[in-house]
Amino acid sequence: MRPARHRAWRARLAGLAGLLLELGSGGGPILSAHAATRTMHCTPDGFALLAPAPTHIIVPASTAAQAALWSGMITLGFSCTSSARGARLGAGRVLGGSTLAAMVSTTGAADGVSVVSAGTPSLSLSRPGCALASLTEKARRWTFGLKATAAGTCAGTLQAPVEFVRGSTTLGADIAASFPLGSTSSAANWVVFPTAPGGVTSSLGLSAAVPLVSGGGCTVSPTALTVALPQVSTSALTTPGQTAGATAFRFPLQTCLAVASGGYAVYASWSFTAAAGYPAVIANTATGAAGAAGKVGVQITDAAGVPVGNGLSYGSLVGSVDPSGASSAQTFLARYYATGAVTPGAVSATATYTLTYQ
Repeated sequence: MRPARHRAWRARLAGLAGLLLELGSGGGPILSAHAATRTMHCTPDGFALLAPAPTHIIVPASTAAQAALWSGMITLGFSCTSSARGARLGAGRVLGGSTLAAMVSTTGAADGVSVVSAGTPSLSLSRPGCALASLTEKARRWTFGLKATAAGTCAGTLQAPVEFVRGSTTLGADIAASFPLGSTSSAANWVVFPTAPGGVTSSLGLSAAVPLVSGGGCTVSPTALTVALPQVSTSALTTPGQTAGATAFRFPLQTCLAVASGGYAVYASWSFTAAAGYPAVIANTATGAAGAAGKVGVQITDAAGVPVGNGLSYGSLVGSVDPSGASSAQTFLARYYATGAVTPGAVSATATYTLTYQ
């Protein structure tokens, strides 16, 4: 019995030794081969374009510190090839903080304009095969990685909403650009794109030249615009999407300053609390004894009926100023918008606008 038990124990040891030997000799090459099947390389194309890029930005001396001057989208085209699903690339960065001066005044970078993040970057794919990974935000700077969802090639665009923001020092005179966007200095590298394993990246500044123009700007008086909508019957607003009571209004542009280089356009960006499920409809905030109407909000549109967007990335043309400083204003409409079968009551809606000049 004992010899048999001894032989069984030895056989078990031998099997264990064989297993250890197999892992010891094959583990390195297996892991190495596995890593080799998950490589990924990318090439950026059409790097850091502003769409649409303004031809210039009007920055009056009265512009408040940290005020947004313009908003738009940085778009980066790219193409990546991966050998297997799961391959990853990191070390990407979109935009910098407010200390990165894109354009500076003659008195220093503190009076300048910087490009900062205005929202979450997104990935639009024309050829699937990869996705954003490890997207995090800190101090107005997004860091990201890419991951392969399949072997092969993926292509698409990385888009990031941005704002041009005034510096923190009060201006003593109208701002003037000492250099336009498009600098190749390291401080201007607002997009860093991962291109190969090991932290290899491609970095460039913005390629669009957007000069600052001294002077300009308009006064709106009164600054608080009140639009009184007419009373309407709930029978006109019984299904989602129905509108009624459209009322025209214009921005009362006054005291517009002339710019030596010519005329310019005036834009308004809107900010409001949207009705649930309707991002372009302002929520009803009416209160009081009469009670608020239900299933209804207010929508602002241009003269053609196109709704204004919510946020600085959605600018609406509100007027223009000729070289002499004379202004003309565009017509807008405010109207009730049904989000369901409307119930009787009061309606009140508020939107905040920010004027920018181009």
